[in-house]
Order: sequence, then C-alpha cells, then structure tokens
Amino acid sequence: MPPSPSSAIRRFPDLEALSRAAARDLTADIQETLRAQDHYALALAGGSTPRRLYELLAAEAEGALPWSQIHLFWGDERFVPLDHPDSNARMANDALVEAVPIPPDQVHPMPTHLDSPDAAAAAYAETLRHQFSDRSTTFDTVLLGLGGDGHTASLFPETGTPEQRRTDEAWVRPVTAPPRHEIPRRLTCTLPALNGARRAVFLVAGARKEDALARVLDQEDSSLPAAQVAPRAALLWYVDAAARPHPSE
Repeated sequence: MPPSPSSAIRRFPDLEALSRAAARDLTADIQETLRAQDHYALALAGGSTPRRLYELLAAEAEGALPWSQIHLFWGDERFVPLDHPDSNARMANDALVEAVPIPPDQVHPMPTHLDSPDAAAAAYAETLRHQFSDRSTTFDTVLLGLGGDGHTASLFPETGTPEQRRTDEAWVRPVTAPPRHEIPRRLTCTLPALNGARRAVFLVAGARKEDALARVLDQEDSSLPAAQVAPRAALLWYVDAAARPHPSE
C-alpha cells in the first residue's frame, strides 16, 4: 500500500531505533489526545517485538504519561494462565504494567483463567462492549505485530476467508492456530474490532518477516489478515531494515 495522509511506512536501522520512534510518537499521541478526552484506550500486542517499546513507555523515556487516564487492553492472547511464559499479558506486565502507576481496574487482560476459550472470548467481548459504544469506535491505538505467515493478532490466513474476516459480527473469537504455531488455543479481537481503532500501529522487525511484509505492503495480498487492517484514521508501519531491506520508492 503506498503511503498516504492516513498511511505511513517508517523504516529504521534496527529494533532499538524503531522502538524509540514508536515510543516517542505514541507518547505524543496520548498526551495530545488526553487534552480533548478523559481516557485513552491502548490495545497491546504480544510477541517479542513490542517488549522494548513497553520498557520505554514504562521508563517514560519520551515524556510523562498520565497513567490514571490510560486503559490497557489486548488484541489477542494465548489461552494459557496469565503467569505462563508465553502469555502476552505476562510479557506486558513484566515490561510495563508493574512498573507504572496505572490503576488495576484499568488493565484489562483477556480472561484466560476461565474454563474454555469460548467462555473467555464471550467475557472479553462484554469487557469491550462496556468500554466502547460499538465496534466501529474502539481503541485509540491498537499495537499489532506481523507473523512470518502474514497473521496479525491471532488472525491467521486460515482463519476464514478475507470476506469472512471482514464481515465477522463478533468482537472476540476463540481461534485454533495452525500447526506451525506451538500454542494452538488462542483468543483474538476480530478484524472489525481492530479496525474500529483510531490508529493501528504495526511493529515489524527481523529478516523472517521480510516476505510477509512485502506481500502486505507491496502486493496488498488480502489473503493475509495483516493486509486487511484498516483503522479509522491512521495506519502506521514501523519496520526495521532486516524486515524491509529493499523498500519500494
């Protein structure tokens, strides 16, 4: 997808530079947004790539943040206990949540302590409905990653057809990840819930993401869920040189 007023691709030499730029820009957006509204809704991503961003936010490396006005959500989660090493919530807790003065009732992890992924998905959908009026207006910013297979959140190429993903009536779904992924049972916000965000920010680093990133950015391949992300106002890509060694002009 070519850059436009609502879509931008920013390329950095490495993950550290990428993370610092993302921290600076997110901090500025939070500060500016909270001049006009009472709360800021931020949906966090899992995986290893966003950890450095979370550490920078926790250290307030790019400026002070009003944590009493910030609500944290998750775009997806593995159906494992919250203290499991592969839990997205645990990673964010370790890198960010436990280091900042955010009220506990403003941290909204997916409830993987429930008996089944179906029950957890239904409960998290209620959490989102309580916070947002409808799916067309959800998060201020959703942070997203990109898998080497083109998945984002826990929406995989095998998760329905592009049309089924686009028109999904649910807020949150239980998902079975393909066999190439170690933890099959997942929860994910649906594409419409993600696209209800004002801003979607992709963080993409590493050579193993190169092919998928090219298919999304250059080919706009809608068979890949990441290529279907279309937030309300701004779609931002922060990529490193390993993931995009030959950017299109």
